[in-house]
Amino acid sequence: MKHHLERLHHEHRRLNRLIDTCRNAARQDEMKAFKRLRLRIKDKIAQLQRSASPLAG
Repeated sequence: MKHHLERLHHEHRRLNRLIDTCRNAARQDEMKAFKRLRLRIKDKIAQLQRSASPLAG
């Protein structure tokens, strides 16, 4: 699970960089799609971290 979590963190950082490059008006739809994907990844990271916590469950 640690490897999976690291991969999600890496993907989240990559999407941050992509979003930063899409800040012009012509790429607004693409930026919105990246932001939605980034949010789903962030939620998944939080879910995995909660499930791995010794206080979980």
